[in-house]
Amino acid sequence: MPGSRILGTGHYLPPKVVTNFDVMKMMETSNEFIVERTGVRCRRHAEPEVSATDLAVPAARAAVEDAGLKMSDIDFLIMNTITPDHADPGCVCFLQPKLGLKGIGVLDIRQQCTGLIYGLSIADHFVRAGTYRHVLVVCSEVLSKRIDGSYDGRNIAILLGDGAGAVVVGPTDDATDDQGGIISTILHADGSLAKALYTAAPGSALGRIEHITKEDIDTGRVHFRMDGKTVFENGVARMSEAIFEILETNGLTLQDVDVLIPHQANLRMLEAIVERVGIPEEKVFVNVEEYGNMASACLPIALDQARQSGMVGEGKLVLMVAFGSGFVWAATLVRF
Repeated sequence: MPGSRILGTGHYLPPKVVTNFDVMKMMETSNEFIVERTGVRCRRHAEPEVSATDLAVPAARAAVEDAGLKMSDIDFLIMNTITPDHADPGCVCFLQPKLGLKGIGVLDIRQQCTGLIYGLSIADHFVRAGTYRHVLVVCSEVLSKRIDGSYDGRNIAILLGDGAGAVVVGPTDDATDDQGGIISTILHADGSLAKALYTAAPGSALGRIEHITKEDIDTGRVHFRMDGKTVFENGVARMSEAIFEILETNGLTLQDVDVLIPHQANLRMLEAIVERVGIPEEKVFVNVEEYGNMASACLPIALDQARQSGMVGEGKLVLMVAFGSGFVWAATLVRF
């Protein structure tokens, strides 16, 4: 069966740098507290007029150019975001015309921080089946527009950054070579813990006719709410398990992995995962200190930066792993 591979990567970060001292002006916190709890020292924030699709366009164009393709070569588009341009329709419908991709199939997914891996899995299957030849997967977030600096919201607000990343998936050069390209993906979820990190309103499960009310705003139901301890413990456990599961599935060990790129949730979570799985720190790509948690945009941005730095190059075996609200978690093995 023909295989698939990542043909190109790209990312875009808004120019505005927001330090912890800037965050201190938005809410009651301190640089020392943020660094101690999360390791984050700064992040990027988009300007008020900038949307998720605005960030996505330069990232997508960079990925297509890196793949050596023209935008007209893309025949399917996938987008993941939790900060869409509008409540509906799917955000990918607003991205499609900005990329000049009128008429091709599009798919809007909401797999939170695991969006890249879920999107890669879908693209991988489309390409392997011959349904599409070049699939563009885009993850874009403007989390700065969802910041709640109140006592109940600041435990997650101190983490949030903006950015976009993209990858192009296409067929392998040699259909008989099963050692290269996207080797394997694993996808998991446990919806019983969805309310450990979620936004209650608006929603159809609130037991009323009104879509949104003043009380929703006043009580903070329109903002993220997180049980930090539950999210941290599950994030460490599930990502660690996923690393071992995908290696075992493919008859590999940590020694076979050249680079581990985890979701950049926060530095303390990454440190706990590294300790639990026992992988050398020099094999792990980390940028969370500089960019914060950008939800689904974290992985594609980290992947592109790892390639630009030379950490990921031809022949390297890369393991990417992510965990997000839902709970959802996933891992993928890719040979470049």
